[in-house]
Amino acid sequence: MSIREEERFLEEVLALIDEKMRELSEKVDITDKDMADFHEYFWNSYTEFDEYGYELFDNTNAIRQKIMQKADFIRERYTYSRMKDSPYFGRVDFVFDGEKSETPCYIGTSNLSKSAGAIPLIYDWRAPISSLFYDYDAGPASYKAPLGTITGVITHKYQYKISGGRIVYMLESDMNIDDEILRAELGTHASASLKAIVTTIQKEQNAIIRDTDHRILAVQGCAGSGKTSVALHRIAYLLYHNRNTLQASQVLIISPNGVFADYISRILPELGEENICEMSLDVWAYRRLRKIGEAQDRYDRLEEILAPDKHIPIATDEAEYKQSREYVEELDGYVLELESAAVDIRDYRYRGRKYSASYITSLFYEKLWDVQLMERMSRVAEFIIDEEETLRGRDMSAEEKLYITDGLNSMYSDRDLLSLYNTFLEETGRQTINVTLVTNDDRTPETDADPDPDNDNKDTDPDYDENGNIRYVRPKDEYLKADVIPYEDVYPILYLKYSLFSQEPARPVKHLIIDEMQDYTYLQYRLIEKIFPCPMTILGDKAQTIDEKHRDVLEFLPSIFGRELHTVELNRSYRSTVEITDYAARIAGLDTYSNIDRHGEPVSEHVYGDDEELVSRLCEMIDRYAPEQDTIAVLVRDASRALDIHRRIVAELGEKEGAPEISLLRADTSAFKTGVSIAPFYLTKGLEFDTVFIVDEPFEPEDFHKQALYIEATRALHVLQIFMRR
Repeated sequence: MSIREEERFLEEVLALIDEKMRELSEKVDITDKDMADFHEYFWNSYTEFDEYGYELFDNTNAIRQKIMQKADFIRERYTYSRMKDSPYFGRVDFVFDGEKSETPCYIGTSNLSKSAGAIPLIYDWRAPISSLFYDYDAGPASYKAPLGTITGVITHKYQYKISGGRIVYMLESDMNIDDEILRAELGTHASASLKAIVTTIQKEQNAIIRDTDHRILAVQGCAGSGKTSVALHRIAYLLYHNRNTLQASQVLIISPNGVFADYISRILPELGEENICEMSLDVWAYRRLRKIGEAQDRYDRLEEILAPDKHIPIATDEAEYKQSREYVEELDGYVLELESAAVDIRDYRYRGRKYSASYITSLFYEKLWDVQLMERMSRVAEFIIDEEETLRGRDMSAEEKLYITDGLNSMYSDRDLLSLYNTFLEETGRQTINVTLVTNDDRTPETDADPDPDNDNKDTDPDYDENGNIRYVRPKDEYLKADVIPYEDVYPILYLKYSLFSQEPARPVKHLIIDEMQDYTYLQYRLIEKIFPCPMTILGDKAQTIDEKHRDVLEFLPSIFGRELHTVELNRSYRSTVEITDYAARIAGLDTYSNIDRHGEPVSEHVYGDDEELVSRLCEMIDRYAPEQDTIAVLVRDASRALDIHRRIVAELGEKEGAPEISLLRADTSAFKTGVSIAPFYLTKGLEFDTVFIVDEPFEPEDFHKQALYIEATRALHVLQIFMRR
């Protein structure tokens, strides 16, 4: 096809997009008018609605459907508006087996067809046929379709660059993705959000994105190999192909921090999907433990380690042990001991009816054996309540049900989570957590009611008023609370909580993404496996562990997830120039990955005498690179150092005309911006910047310092400079 024919096809596509957008705008206007009519009808007629509320329900439901319909139209119109700039980026000419002529298949970010059911002019990159573009060169090829495997021959494959609705270039490619095109894409500036990579997806990346055969997929990849991008494109692919069973709201990303969550948040809308929920594991833990104490997070712990005046060891033997398989086995053994030690089952009487200890025991240990230990008596109460309601031929009041449930729960010797954990620590010869007894006076008023059945088997009926209503009021809520829960104890306590108490997830999760997998421990993965029984995509780089040594979680993940776990390695880096990747590899002692042959400035090392000289040199470099680079990072050791450097640079550059925006990244930062970002190194994992300036201040232990330096160096795309004290 000649360039003129290609331009005519593009004109046809753009005209069709304009037509689709006009149609959708008309549908939005019609929907608005329909909703206005419904509202007018409601205000004119609501006094005449039937007494049962059927007309009110129908009118409200009709308005709700129109609102949802309007949202669908607007979302679809937005998809077409994004296509206007660059409707497609690839084309495969394919001869299906049994046919003589070739069929051109254009590939873009979304489907485009003249009418419903018509053959698309442009195929969505997630469509089965689009895999031909990513997986094959010219020659025999096949793809998996809903009806089976389709085979044929690729005669031509093209790559396009379209911008502003105009063809910038059109190249026929004999390779997967032409390296010149890939280098051009990688040479662009970084932005405030992760970029979509649909135009440059590589064959090994495409295999991960389209993998539907494995329930738990773990991706081990070097820095810059596109792990996070691949995982998010995989989610977009799964949402596209499972649209009837999987929604964006049912996907959860466990991300390192709020900055990273914001950095990746825009990519799914760019791919035609809604935003999904991101959360750090520490935030998730904090929300579940906030009632019983302030949970220390990983960044609190890192700041203690990195602060130059504290000299706290990176990890004590005890702290490491509390995250290990052996400690989990100790906790499991303790839970098993509590089966008998934590409960004293005895006869229970209610309104002259006796429920024997043997009957309660059979329910507790046999019928309800699969229910968490501290929830079983509440389930036993449900059986007794059912019997009472059947016997008396009426439904019991909420107060009566609470009375029975509390009475049976009083057979536990202890149901307080912190008390149970402290008992475990004490029994195993470990230091307990400092706690205080908290009484929640706001929960219920004082009461003399006592649901605890006496050992002499007397009747334990509650008091009733003259109308036969129960007078029982629950006792005050008393529990133990810690001022601070040490980080080493946060996840053991959560593990005990989920082992003993039923914990329904706040939202149904049908797919879980875990990023930076190397930073999570055996215990944390056991907890994740316990809480999220759903498919997962787990990704990380063992060389980027924030610790004294690499942590290869693939050594123990098979013991947790079994045969459902499938592992893939990505050993090619697409992020940095050759000069930067070689420098980073020397720091970490790595020689197992390759990179795109893209060259740039040599890595520069500078020496400074004091902070005034350091800041002066940094400001000079910012002035030099800011006009050309969209994102610049100044990476330092810890939060206090970042605050100090930020204050000094703002004082020198803040009032200067044309100076870039200078941001300080902290643990609670929730937005990533262009300009200059000043941050402790550990907050920039997963992020990338055009230019990186490292303020290298060695700390102990030396191996941890090397890990930090490697993480910092691999954030840079084009320019890397190191500043070292003289």
